Amino acid sequence: MVTIYHVLIISCCTSLVLSLLINWFLLRYSSKRFAKDVPENATRWEMIHKPAMGGISFLAGFIFMVLVFFLFLHDIQFDNIKTAGIIACIGLAFTLGLYDDLRNAPVWTKFFVQFIIALILIAVGININITHNTVIDYILTVLWIVGLCNSINMLDNMDGVTASVSTFILCGILLLIFAGNNFQDNILNVMMILGIICSVLGFLRYNFHPSKMYMGDVGSLTLGCALSIFSIIYIWNPDMYCPDLAFLDIKDAIRQTLCVGLIFIIPLSDTVTVFIKRLLKGKSPFVGDKGHTTHHLVYAGVHQKYVAIIYSLLTIGGIGLAMGLTYHLDRHLDWLFFIAGFVYCLAVFGTLFFISMKNVDKE
Repeated sequence: MVTIYHVLIISCCTSLVLSLLINWFLLRYSSKRFAKDVPENATRWEMIHKPAMGGISFLAGFIFMVLVFFLFLHDIQFDNIKTAGIIACIGLAFTLGLYDDLRNAPVWTKFFVQFIIALILIAVGININITHNTVIDYILTVLWIVGLCNSINMLDNMDGVTASVSTFILCGILLLIFAGNNFQDNILNVMMILGIICSVLGFLRYNFHPSKMYMGDVGSLTLGCALSIFSIIYIWNPDMYCPDLAFLDIKDAIRQTLCVGLIFIIPLSDTVTVFIKRLLKGKSPFVGDKGHTTHHLVYAGVHQKYVAIIYSLLTIGGIGLAMGLTYHLDRHLDWLFFIAGFVYCLAVFGTLFFISMKNVDKE
């Protein structure tokens, strides 16, 4: 008898193989067509032109899992409106990224499309809800979606970093779903997440240092959109799938905000550090340079191939603390996990910021 788990295992393996084949094909036959030019006002870590199209496989894995669900698991109930919104927004982010890779889209174009994505999600009922004030929650939703899409896009500045960190974040979201004992009620979303994870793993075969190809904006914006959507559903608003975690007071809202900070500690730390440094220099925070936290780890003596590993381990540590903060059995340990979470966030951000400020002359 074929079960849901059989379908998941087979579809995950197929999605991984599909990603490997797509990236192999594009790398072999379409590399020159997708080699992205560097904008004149931007400085990149590697000036070598490599094909930037790995993100194409991300959408392929995502769509494949959606098709598998409708073909084999269509009897399971799901929210039509929210599902349509998720598919539309990820498709829109993919289109924006593909256009940017081919045409170098202006900053305002990116912000406008990301704003539209946020409005679509709000319209279908996917929005942050921690203040219980509709206007404030909607503003937070727009800021989070636009901010995270750009944060993931900015983090994509060194081999394997964004792909590795994003994979572990998505795995962390899956852990939250499983721990909430509501797996089958969220099976479609689980399959979407698994499709992206397997696709990114297939892409990592060609992206880990020394890389043969990049994910491009088509990949980073697709990942950023997916992470923002599923983080709203399963980290910002855990009561959507686990009623026991409904916000009862301000402490619960702070708890979930801290969980978001812990799970997304790497992209948030990198983005905040880069923004502060560029603004202090009087530069636009949206023009690329060699001043990311990843670059400064290399300046400090860390080999480039270990940067992705270090960032992955830091992400895993944040996910572990977030899981403890959300699901620990003894409520008397609340303050212990709160303190540990705050200390961890400050320690990671403070260390990366200090290293980045210490080696400014090497940028």
